[in-house]
Amino acid sequence: MSWLSPPPNTLPRPRALLVAALAVVLMAAGCSTKTDDTTQAAAGEPATGPGVTDQVIKLGVLTDRTGPFAAAGKSAEQGRQLFWDKKNAQGGVCNRKVEFVVKDHGYNAQNAVTAYAQIKDDVLALDELLGSPMIAGLLPDLETDQMLTMAASWSSNLLTNPYVVITGSTYDIEMINGIHWLIENKGLAKGDKIGHIFLEGDYGENAAAGSSAAAKEFGLQLIEQKIKPTDADLTGQVTALRGAGADFVLLTTTPAQTASAVGVAAASGYGATFLGSNPAFSPALLRSPAKSALEQRLLVTTSIAPFSSTAPGPSEVRNAFLAKYPDQLKTGFVMYGYAQGEIMANILAKACQNNALTRTGLLQAFQSLQDVQTNGLVPALDYSKPGQIPSRQVYLVRPDAKAAGGLTQVEAMFAAPFATTYQQSR
Repeated sequence: MSWLSPPPNTLPRPRALLVAALAVVLMAAGCSTKTDDTTQAAAGEPATGPGVTDQVIKLGVLTDRTGPFAAAGKSAEQGRQLFWDKKNAQGGVCNRKVEFVVKDHGYNAQNAVTAYAQIKDDVLALDELLGSPMIAGLLPDLETDQMLTMAASWSSNLLTNPYVVITGSTYDIEMINGIHWLIENKGLAKGDKIGHIFLEGDYGENAAAGSSAAAKEFGLQLIEQKIKPTDADLTGQVTALRGAGADFVLLTTTPAQTASAVGVAAASGYGATFLGSNPAFSPALLRSPAKSALEQRLLVTTSIAPFSSTAPGPSEVRNAFLAKYPDQLKTGFVMYGYAQGEIMANILAKACQNNALTRTGLLQAFQSLQDVQTNGLVPALDYSKPGQIPSRQVYLVRPDAKAAGGLTQVEAMFAAPFATTYQQSR
């Protein structure tokens, strides 16, 4: 499910309105603009910032519980809760339990502005900020407030803000690795034409930067088709790519648009192979008329292990999930939420080691981490180079209605040689 492209009735307001609205909310609430209200500690104890007591560390979560991406948000929350239930039972971090202050923005940017103002002084960091419009609207304030934030997005463009934490590989890296895999395994060759249907905005255009770089590197002819979130029928785009002679089509779209593109191709006899960015697919599509076409024609590149993975780490999380939530929706975002917990626990533990459970201390701890392991839930992560992509590896998966979570692994984590040297444009 795409967290980057709002459906027709949830398009974000201009960023300027978001910033202005936040200023109004802050003034009305009489909030301080102080960035890190640090409390000096007794001898042997760490200095502490907002949301930290001698017993508890509070983290904020701005998610979607009632809007169009509630299912994905809920899965990530369940994964996060599984991790912290276990961690807290073992004593937590720095002899403190971790608790969450959760606000539902319903995938509405204005709601996120209001919710952020309500919790910003009560939490040490944001354990999740879901949705590109919400992230874009709050980026300046995250930096002003020194609010370390785990973004539920994979755009490398966000890395210009030092307080943004990305869990996995970015959209441009996904495309580079996916195209490399098509060359190695599906006969895509130098001089061939390859199409890319992508959404306007950060999600689509960051992926398009990757496909453009890969086309130049591998000598391919790239044919782009930019679309809007409101474009429900992709017949025109698919027909254009067929007419241009593209035998491979990249999709950085909403799940519904993915179903449209693949379904149109199947119905018209267009034999293209489709490769989607990680938010382009949702297990719900396997209950749609496009099910067979998706299973036969679509591949997905992602840095999140599929729910059905038999590797030790994902299997442990899956078993814990089934024990606690046996009747709940099974998706890879459970793995994502659990991985978020692993990453935040690493950051907090390092900050504790440095005697600085403050916002400044958290940033320093985050930027010192070079090899964060999540037992295969996502690739190993290097956060020690500010502004750089933290991982270059992806999984390749395909839709499978028989698999728990709707995806089956095709290729274990890998990184194309070009993906390891690629530098994102600013």
